[in-house]
Amino acid sequence: MKKLFEITYEILMFLSRVTSFSYKEINIIVWFLLIPLSWAFLIDKIYKFNYIKIISIITIAITLLFIKDFTLFSNWLFDISADFLRSFDFIGSNYVMSSVIICVLIPIVIYFVLIKKAFFLKHNSNRKT
Repeated sequence: MKKLFEITYEILMFLSRVTSFSYKEINIIVWFLLIPLSWAFLIDKIYKFNYIKIISIITIAITLLFIKDFTLFSNWLFDISADFLRSFDFIGSNYVMSSVIICVLIPIVIYFVLIKKAFFLKHNSNRKT
């Protein structure tokens, strides 16, 4: 778990350096914007419509318009997210383990399911009744 956490951290730090966003800002952009938006695109591909991604893009755009200071907002949201991950300490987890499970492994499983359905499975809408 620790190695996966370190790899993820290094990727986020690299993105931080190349984009000039802080580590916390990159974290928020990836986990709260890009990943959910990519899931919306995959869900739309699965069900052959476009409104989930359109609603997601509009929601993100409107939200970003109302955020006066993205750095301050990112720091606040990152800190709340870190507190949430630390809240699993009572069941024997720790920040690193909770981060890997909730922020890496669960999204990978969701991507696996969505990609499989979007690109590799025939959908019920293709069947003749």
